Formats: sequence, structure tokens, C-alpha cells
Amino acid sequence: MNKIVLTDNGKRVLEFMQGRDEVLVGKDMIDMTGIKGIYPVLNSLIKNGLVDYAEPVVRDFTNNKGETKPKEYKTYCLTDAGRAFIIE
Repeated sequence: MNKIVLTDNGKRVLEFMQGRDEVLVGKDMIDMTGIKGIYPVLNSLIKNGLVDYAEPVVRDFTNNKGETKPKEYKTYCLTDAGRAFIIE
């Protein structure tokens, strides 16, 4: 099996998720971690089997016109491998 090498942001996101171990919305993680480009990081963690998609959630979203409508958001959770991964 190949060794998983994480970028600095990959380490930050995985460590953040390990500290919470709950289902999280990507937008919320951007706000909580300050990492603007979090989606490529999450995709990399998914590709490496450390994170997976969870059931989407629906929240109200207000667009630029001031209209509020329901919007579906992807959610992310740790896998067993992600929980056990030791960040170096």
C-alpha cells in the first residue's frame, strides 16, 4: 500500500475533522478553518480514503437578489482510516 502524503492544508483539514469527528458542511469548514480552497483538499482526502461524503443537508440560502431558497449542501465525514490516520 502506498504511503499517504498530505499537503499542509490536508493536514490542517484532517486534524480539524479528527478533533470534531462529526458530519460537516464544506462551507462551515471554510469559515472555521479559514482555508478558502477547501474543496480540492477534501477531494484529495476522499481520494485517499480518509474522508467520505455523508447525507446532504438542506439549508436556506439567500442569493444576491435577496431571495431566500432552500439549497442542498454536500457534507463530509471521517472514515475509519481517517480517524486512525496519524498526522506527521
